[in-house]
Formats: sequence, C-alpha cells, structure tokens
Amino acid sequence: MQPLTSPDLADPRLYAQSAHLELWRRARREHPLQRVESDTQGPFWSITTHALATRVLDDPNTFTSTRGMRLGARPAGVAAAADRMLVVADGEAHARIRGAHAPWFTSKNVKLVGDALSGRLDALLRPLATGEPVDIVAELADAVPTYVMAEMLGTDLAETSELSRQVRTSFEESSGPADTEDPVEHAAAGARVFGYFHKLVRARRTSPGDDVVSQLMRPLADGTHLTSQELLLNCDGLVNGGLGTSRHAVSGTVEAFARHPDQWARLREDPSLLSGAVEEVLRWACPPMHVMRTATTDVELAGKKIAAGERVVVWLPSCNRDEAVFADPDSFRIERRPNPHLSLGAGAHYCIGAAVGRLEIRVLLQVMLARIERLELCGEAARSASTFLNGVDRLDVRMIPLPARR
Repeated sequence: MQPLTSPDLADPRLYAQSAHLELWRRARREHPLQRVESDTQGPFWSITTHALATRVLDDPNTFTSTRGMRLGARPAGVAAAADRMLVVADGEAHARIRGAHAPWFTSKNVKLVGDALSGRLDALLRPLATGEPVDIVAELADAVPTYVMAEMLGTDLAETSELSRQVRTSFEESSGPADTEDPVEHAAAGARVFGYFHKLVRARRTSPGDDVVSQLMRPLADGTHLTSQELLLNCDGLVNGGLGTSRHAVSGTVEAFARHPDQWARLREDPSLLSGAVEEVLRWACPPMHVMRTATTDVELAGKKIAAGERVVVWLPSCNRDEAVFADPDSFRIERRPNPHLSLGAGAHYCIGAAVGRLEIRVLLQVMLARIERLELCGEAARSASTFLNGVDRLDVRMIPLPARR
C-alpha cells in the first residue's frame, strides 16, 4: 500500500474538527499500520488499532522512547533528556528513574491530595452550578490540575498557576513544519519552567518536605541520587504530564456527561458505578492524542517491514475506539466491562501518576454529584488543534443545580 500523503496526520489543524474520527475508523479497517509522508513532520508509521499499539508499547527493546516520545519534539532537547527523563528512558535507566518517583505515589499521599482537592473543588463549583452557561475550560479545567500540582509540589497556588501557564505555552503547536516554526516563545516558556524548578530544588535542599520534589532528591535503592540535570528534567516531566493531560481529562469528564445525560442520571442513581465511570471517561475522552516510539532494529509488524530508525506513532484515541476490543466504541457507557483503554499507556511506561489522574476525575465527579442535577451543552465545543493532546479549548455548559433542600 502506498504511503499516506493526505490528509497530513501530523497537522494539528486536522484535530480541531471531527473528520479524523472517520479517518481513524477507516484506517482500523483497511490499513491499521500505514506509512505516512507528512509535510510537517516527515515520514513515520501510523498505528490505529489496540493490538498493534499494545505490541509496540510493550516492547521497549524494539521500539524505544529514547529518541523522542512525541512528534514535534526538538531533537536537541530529546538528546539531552534521553535516559535521564522518565518518559524518554528505557531499560535500566527507566527503572532507576521510575524508582525515584514511585515512593511518593503512595495511597496515603494520593488520599491527602484528594482530600485537599475535594474542599477546593466544592468551593469552586458552588458559584458555577447556577444553570447559567459556564466555559468549563476557563473556569474549571485548569484549576483542578493546578490545585493538585500545588499539593504535590508543596507550592503556593498563585505561583503554581503561573507555572501551569508557562507549561501550556511551551507545548503550543503550530500547523507549520517544525523546522520553520518560530521557537522563541516556546523556548522562553520552557526556560522559565526550568528556572522555576532550579529555584525550587535549591529551596528543597535547604528545607526538604513531603512533596514530590523532595522525594526525587532522596537516595535511590542503590544509594545513589538523581543528578542535578536529572532532577530538573524529571520535575519538568511531572508538570508536563500533570498539568497537560489532566486539564483535558477535566473538560472531557464534563463533556462526556453533558453529551450523555442518561449516563449522568445512571451515575446519580447508582454512585457505586463511579470507578467504572472514571475508566470510561479516560477511554472516551482520552486526553493524550499520541505517543511515539522509534524502531531500534529492522522489524516486521502486521506484515510490513519497519526499518531501524523509523518512527512509529500510536494514535491512542483511535485505539480506545477499536471495534475489535470495545463494543459500540463511540458510545459513552459507564458500565462498560472490561475496559482495557490505553489512555494511561501500557508496558513499562504505564503512567507513574495514574492514581492521581484517576483521583482527579473521581473527586470531580463526587463533588458534581453532590451539587448538580444535570449538565447541558451550550453549542458545540471548540476542539484543540493539537497532535499531542486531545481535548477542547472552549466548552460552554449549563450546570443545573440540585433543588435546594427544604
């Protein structure tokens, strides 16, 4: 089969509409592994099915993350971070860095974050749940992960909000080729994020606490420490994941139930379905758009030969709607069982913050259930033009409050 040349799957503008859903549907049926010739990002292999995605993500020896885990990343930045930053490390290096993160993500710490988030969210939702239109992205989607990150970092909410803004700026995409983009503002925002963490690490050396940065500075199992460069890179990685995908999980939660009022009614009727609802939100909304790997050797996959050095891009929302795995995949059903979605990754790179990501959705739903009778869309959502994150830039919703108790 000839390489796909149109439309350009690496053009962020493609994802601002819904045409890509039909494109993926056809790809899953006709060419689940297809070589793409992108005008914006060069050639790569495109994967749209769950089985092929799982095979790639489960085999870091053949498909490495060390040469970049997303389209459009700056090669110099990837080279500097390879085997030093969790998301672009494999093998022993990945296990070592993951071991530095893991002790913070205990059930105790996650519960403490959830308790703090619940109170903040209740105060935030109270004036929004009036029945008047609310832009969920502006009023809610950024607030939730910012609250959570402030708890994780042990930092002031105002400075964490500014950190969140800088992270978003550093990840903004254009529709032009990567080598013709003006990199100045992206680089400046990235530098400000690193500068922030340089100061924070210095402060934590003097006065360590129970926060995640202090945890990263503690001795590893073998008695060694992360280097100063590794510390800064992994602090950057934490906020990129925690502030980026989480904001789309929040707006995706509200959008899912606003589009499927019967499911909101079902959850209100039976709150024991909450865990299943969280998983279905993750599957249906799927905040990450893609992950990328690079072949380390010549390999045959789905009857096609991928050469060493070629990139493989897994479109996660497509895999989460694979008809071979999920019955009626475009429907949002909180009682779906089983639900082996790939929104949190797979294999060794399964999201280190998965428990926190699930917690954010769970607490949001718990607070909404206590205050909101139903959700109503006000027009169509404005979808994000992004190849990396799957979500919306604007989502106007009416949150109809529960009747006042007499």
